[in-house]
Amino acid sequence: MLHSIRYKFIIITTVLIIFSANLVFFLAINEHEDLYRQSVKQNLDAMSSNISDSLLRVMSEQVDLFSITTELLGFDRYEHIKFVNVFDADWQLIQSYVHPNYLELESFKPELISIQPKDLPYAVTITNEGLVALKAIGEEQFPIGYLLIVQDFKKPLNESKISLFYSAAPFVVLIIALTIIISFWIYQRLLSPLLALSKFTQKVEKSTNYKLQYQVTGHDEVSQLGNDINALLQTIDSQVQTNHKHTAQLLVQTHSMERLANYDILTGLPNRMFFMDLLKLELASSKSNDRDVAIMFFDVDSFKGVNDTLGHETGDMLLQAVAKKVKSYLRSNDIIARLGGDEFLIMLPNITEQSIVIDIAESIIEGMKEPFTINEWDVPAGISIGIASAKEAEFDINTFISNADIAMYTSKEKGKGAYTIFHHKMLEDNKRKAQVANLISHAIAQNEFELFYQLKMSNTGEAQGLEALIRWQSKELGFVSPGEFIPIAEQAGKIKAITQWVITQVFKDMQMLKQLMGNNVLVSMNLSSHDLKDHNFIHTVKSKLLEHSVDISNIQFEITESSYLENFENANQFFNQVKVMGGSIALDDFGTGYSSLSYLTKIEIDTLKIDRMFVNQYASSAKDTAVLQAILDLGQRLGLKICSEGIETTDQANYLVSNGSDEMQGYYFAKPVCIAQLPHAIEQAKILFKELTITSK
Repeated sequence: MLHSIRYKFIIITTVLIIFSANLVFFLAINEHEDLYRQSVKQNLDAMSSNISDSLLRVMSEQVDLFSITTELLGFDRYEHIKFVNVFDADWQLIQSYVHPNYLELESFKPELISIQPKDLPYAVTITNEGLVALKAIGEEQFPIGYLLIVQDFKKPLNESKISLFYSAAPFVVLIIALTIIISFWIYQRLLSPLLALSKFTQKVEKSTNYKLQYQVTGHDEVSQLGNDINALLQTIDSQVQTNHKHTAQLLVQTHSMERLANYDILTGLPNRMFFMDLLKLELASSKSNDRDVAIMFFDVDSFKGVNDTLGHETGDMLLQAVAKKVKSYLRSNDIIARLGGDEFLIMLPNITEQSIVIDIAESIIEGMKEPFTINEWDVPAGISIGIASAKEAEFDINTFISNADIAMYTSKEKGKGAYTIFHHKMLEDNKRKAQVANLISHAIAQNEFELFYQLKMSNTGEAQGLEALIRWQSKELGFVSPGEFIPIAEQAGKIKAITQWVITQVFKDMQMLKQLMGNNVLVSMNLSSHDLKDHNFIHTVKSKLLEHSVDISNIQFEITESSYLENFENANQFFNQVKVMGGSIALDDFGTGYSSLSYLTKIEIDTLKIDRMFVNQYASSAKDTAVLQAILDLGQRLGLKICSEGIETTDQANYLVSNGSDEMQGYYFAKPVCIAQLPHAIEQAKILFKELTITSK
């Protein structure tokens, strides 16, 4: 019963009513007390004034104790007067009067009270004895005596308050009871439609009869809720009927496919052979009816890593979960098939608008962001999708699938977990990538690669560091940007050879670099996530250090934030070994990857490199400035050296030096140059630094 909203409302209302009534009653009692006290003070003041006037007549000629006593006996009719004292002009007690009601008080001696009459004003004063009225007999400047009256006000006040309480309490209780009854009745009337609606929904739940309709009366929120439930029931009923039809059709197709053995054993999806047959039929039908067909080619990102780390059983369960989840986003006539391994194809027939395919792709990508729970492991399983159109492939099945495949690999290059729609420019791009990949080995053999070095300036204006950057001037392709050939090398499995070439060349240049910049020069070089996966990479580094007699304290390895977190355990092992040897580690592009601060407490790094994006945007708004300042403060608090990249203006350099950046790197100081141009670059960078106007943080 206590879980009911109705009873909760009644209880809350009752408590509030009782609290409010008691509060009002308490305030009324206090107000009564104040009014009573004020009234008694006024009466006592008037009484004392009258008595002092009477005593003036008695004491004008000589002190007549009998007459004074006669005047004082008049106080017998005032039951709350405790005692009265009459003093002469020298404050000598002439006569004292004690009311009979207070004679019985044990050891009551009015002349021994704590009141000091001389210290009292000519008015009514509240003391420990009660209300005290002091009046001068005669003129206040030349009195012939003094009158002191003490009245008890606490006892009558308490009696008055008790009387008020007993007279008002029945009415208060009656009002509270009536208010509670009325509130109960109102809540009963207001909540009865909601209770009826609740019973109706329970009836629908038990009967599973979605044709039922709630009888709506009124126009309030509950009535609107009833209309919404009716509309929802109609939608559910319609969907149930549609699902029944689809279920019947799927059962027929299932029996047919099982007979033909065209299902994939692991996922239960159509296999490659059956899918190709269905696709051929659909292409022929669509071509004759001038309809378009779309396909989605996708595979599971990082699936090999799941197999390697968690086992093939977990990998198989992941494929089953992926197939099931992706299928949930498709239309009833769409077909998903497993080609083999972690590759899947989806056929989307009767496409009238490209937006239909895009909506489905976006739903799948979004839905796959949440990891799967398999064998108590949270397994991430993003997918990369390539989309192709049958009309664009001129309904040729091989071209159709090839286009989707090319689009899928374009999605992977975007960073995975994305979709790409094929266009013909990708054929040229794909051809270019194949050409670049094939020429990388040739470039190493023919020594077409060259190392450039970019200066790192300290916040004191010293050129104390360099970053080694690879450049490729191909005899066949001309200049090839690192932004182009590095990702291709990673995809083609040739990045390790490039890394080893860079390390070897840096070690060969080290002696000359020390001559130019001193024995403490620190040269950094970038590592790929593929390098971290290679357990033998650390041995390669060690052997080359010995071969070229290089002190590892002059070497710093840079790894991007995202690459580090993708290879968390391998990276930490490599970092620890480098640190033990005396080398240093820099975390590159900080803030652009996962941006999780928790790993910063678990990683052994020396330098935090702020990405150029934060440097370029720091002055765009107060928020951008706050973000950059927060990164600088974070690095300082963690005891890390801060290196800011991408500095291109004087304002950027001034701001970073003034706000705690230890090192700066960018085109403002020096572009990457070959080793022969380093002396000139160092000289120019120092001149530019001296021109800075640096302010304290």
